[in-house]
Amino acid sequence: MPHKKAKRSVREAERKTKGEDLAPSKDSLSNEPIPKALSRVLNAAKVREEWRDKKRKLEDGGGIQGEKRRRLDDGAKGKRKEAQVTAKLTIKPGESIQHFNRRVEDDMRPLVKAAVHSSNAVVRGAAKAEKEAKAAKKVKGKPVKEDDDDEATSTRARPPPPAAIADKHADKAKEFQKHSSSAPRRLNDIAQAPPEFKKLPRGAVAAASDGFGGKRDGVLSMAQKQMMEKERENAIARYREMKARQRKLGEKSDERDRDGEDED
Repeated sequence: MPHKKAKRSVREAERKTKGEDLAPSKDSLSNEPIPKALSRVLNAAKVREEWRDKKRKLEDGGGIQGEKRRRLDDGAKGKRKEAQVTAKLTIKPGESIQHFNRRVEDDMRPLVKAAVHSSNAVVRGAAKAEKEAKAAKKVKGKPVKEDDDDEATSTRARPPPPAAIADKHADKAKEFQKHSSSAPRRLNDIAQAPPEFKKLPRGAVAAASDGFGGKRDGVLSMAQKQMMEKERENAIARYREMKARQRKLGEKSDERDRDGEDED
C-alpha cells in the first residue's frame, strides 16, 4: 500500500515532469493581506506628511475657525450626552421597576455627588468669608492703646515659672549597696545557721507588735483555745499509747525469736 512517503529521487522526478510554471493558488503569500501593524510602519512617512500639512493649514488661517468648530463640537457633544441620559432614563420593555430604579440611581449618582461637593464648597467659602469679615471688624474697632494695655496685662498675668519639685527618693541610694564580709563566699558553701533578719520587712512590724501568734490569735476565742489545747493533749496521749503498744509487741516478738533459737 502506498501509504509511505516516496523517495527523494522519485519526488524530484515527478516535480520535473510537472514543471514549475503552474498558477499560484488562492492561499499564496502574494494574495495574503498586509497586517495593520505592518501597514502603519510602511505608511508612517505618508501619515506624518499629512499631519504636518494639516497643522500648517491650521496655523496659517484656520485657527479661529478651529476654535469655533471646537465650541460647536463641544455643544453638540453636550446635547448628545443629555439625549443619551434622557434615553437611558426611560424604562425598557420587559424591565422591572426595581431594576429601572437601580439604573436611574446609578446614572444620577455622579451628578448628585458633584452637586453635593459644589454645595459644600460654597458653604465653606461663605463661612470663611464671614469669619474674615468678623475678624476685620474686630481689628478695626480696637484702638492701638487697648492693644498695648492687653499686652501689659498679659505680661503681668503670666504666672511665675514653677519651682523644681523636690524628689522624694533623693536621699535613698540609687544603686544596690554592697556589704563587705570577712569570710569570702565560695562555691558549694554550706550554711551553718539560718539567716538572721535584723530589719523586718514591710508589714511584719505590725504583726510582731501584736504579740506571739499575730493576727490569727485574735480570731480565736478563749473557749476555742481551750478546746484546741484539750485536743492537742488527747492527740499526744494517744500517740504515746500507740508507741508503747508497738514497743510491747516488738519485745514479745523478740522473746519468741530467742525461744525458738534456744530450742534449736
